[in-house]
Amino acid sequence: MSSEPPRSATGTLRSRLLYLLLLPLIALLIVSLAFDYRIAFEPAAEAYDHALSDDAVALAGRIRYLDSRLQVDLPAAAEAVLRTDRSDEEFLSIHGPANELLAGDADLHPDQAVKGRNPALSDGEFRGKKIRKASYRVDTAAGLVTVTVAETTRKRERTGSKILAGMLLPNILLIIATLALVYIGVRSGLAPLTQLSEEISRRQPHDLSPLPKRDIPAEAEPLVRAMDVLIEDLRSASAAQQAFLANAAHQLKTPLAGLQTQLELHAQELPGEYTQRAKRLLDATRRLGHLTHQLLALARSGPDANLVQEKRPVDLGKLLESIASGWFDQALARNIDLGFEAESAVVSGSEWMLREMLSNLIDNALRYTPDGGTVTVRSGLADGRPFIEVEDNGPGIPAAQQDRIFERFYRVNQAAGEGTGLGLAIVKEVADRHQASIQLTRAASETGTAIRVSFAVPADERSAGFGLG
Repeated sequence: MSSEPPRSATGTLRSRLLYLLLLPLIALLIVSLAFDYRIAFEPAAEAYDHALSDDAVALAGRIRYLDSRLQVDLPAAAEAVLRTDRSDEEFLSIHGPANELLAGDADLHPDQAVKGRNPALSDGEFRGKKIRKASYRVDTAAGLVTVTVAETTRKRERTGSKILAGMLLPNILLIIATLALVYIGVRSGLAPLTQLSEEISRRQPHDLSPLPKRDIPAEAEPLVRAMDVLIEDLRSASAAQQAFLANAAHQLKTPLAGLQTQLELHAQELPGEYTQRAKRLLDATRRLGHLTHQLLALARSGPDANLVQEKRPVDLGKLLESIASGWFDQALARNIDLGFEAESAVVSGSEWMLREMLSNLIDNALRYTPDGGTVTVRSGLADGRPFIEVEDNGPGIPAAQQDRIFERFYRVNQAAGEGTGLGLAIVKEVADRHQASIQLTRAASETGTAIRVSFAVPADERSAGFGLG
């Protein structure tokens, strides 16, 4: 069964909103430019047409009817004035009643008369150039005379370009400003969602606390509620798993402890030839109990556990004092000098996890310290950070293996001790769950190792001022 390939993201809400607004704004710009251009250009075109019509009327004023014929009083100087323009070429022609040329350009023909319009204005082409033409008809004693004045359209086109450019730049700037304001508004409106996204991305995988609901837009509330329901389901599943592991630990410890006690009593009653076999069974039972306890502790301290519900102020000094007596018998049996230097240091975390971490550090040190050695357990503050440290004068850890000692079931010396290879793995899990760091250093003696777990105190807990009762 083939899996469906993941779909690519369709872009952010900001980009989609800006894209949806950009197209209508561009269309609005085009329509607005068309209307604005027409409104702005019409007065300029009317002014040019009025000047062209005035030239035609002025030229008509030079027509005379003398000696039974039509004459045009148009000296060369006057014609030069009419044909002079800084931007356009000027053309003129005067045709008599029989359409005969009286003066001007022979190939410039008048337009047909339009009722109610005199002069009549039109666009056309003359000698391969676009022109604007005015045809003015005047009634004389000899009949109807038509005066035609035309000019090229360069100054009109230049004026239109200037008008268009003058309108285009402000409109583009207006659209850019509109998009910028929309972007700022959308960004401000989506800021709570961005903040919520950042808070979710910063969360640890095991943080199953409800999502913050401050300043959440109404449109996003169903999504947040659905996510909270999912988180609640995960929290319930995690709680059920932890309850199962706790019950399993209790149910397994009880029969194993009973079996160990019965074997101890039975070994005392057996004949001498069976004593060694009974001791081996007893040692195997002890190792099984220890392994079972560590496996369950490792499972309970894994990423699936909900540490948020278990967090509370824990004094590492008092925690160290509370478990010290449980290790003296094991140390005395091997003549190990076990010392405790407990100073107060408060962290926020799970007490049973921290207890398990400290127990595994001590157990690991006792197992790998030779008879007659020294193990020192410390707690306190260093550079403002709470710490736990266990130092021994055992064989030490080779530098090449120090990166692997926190792997599950890894042991530095497989032949030494009766460890399971899970003690330091549990220490690493608990440290990770409490955002703590682990440092390995040389002990004060020539041999041995010092393992220090340093905790960071969150700002809110520092300001809260957890007291030591």
